[in-house]
Amino acid sequence: MTQTSGYDVEMTRILSALPDRVYQAFVDPSQFVRWYGPEGFPVDPGSIELDAHVGGRQRFDMVSEADPSMRTGFNGRFTEVAENALLESTGAWDGIPGQSEPWPSGLRIEFHDDAGKTRLVLREGPHPPGTADLGRQAWEVMLPKLKSLVS
Repeated sequence: MTQTSGYDVEMTRILSALPDRVYQAFVDPSQFVRWYGPEGFPVDPGSIELDAHVGGRQRFDMVSEADPSMRTGFNGRFTEVAENALLESTGAWDGIPGQSEPWPSGLRIEFHDDAGKTRLVLREGPHPPGTADLGRQAWEVMLPKLKSLVS
């Protein structure tokens, strides 16, 4: 299990759907493209690889609608998977504006049954110095889209 000390973004949300429904939104490529990515920077459906088992790929690119030459991608592997309960991955982001090199990052998402709803606990990081707030802001934009998809 990854230690949480490297995570610099931590959020909890309650979603009006069971954990299996929310989990599927993270592992089914056709659902993932519908909510992941900040406004104007959606996931390229042709770039997705989501193989949710330990050692499986987690890869996708987000492409700017305003300038399609601007791409940001994540390339990683799932390190811990418990169907409908936990997804954890590590990998590297590439193409982040202002970052000349890829930067390693981890993601841990817990799906807790909370009286017929899902308590989603999300941890991400570490981010390059001074960029954790940008990561948090991205999730603040994406989580309402996820909520809309699963409700």
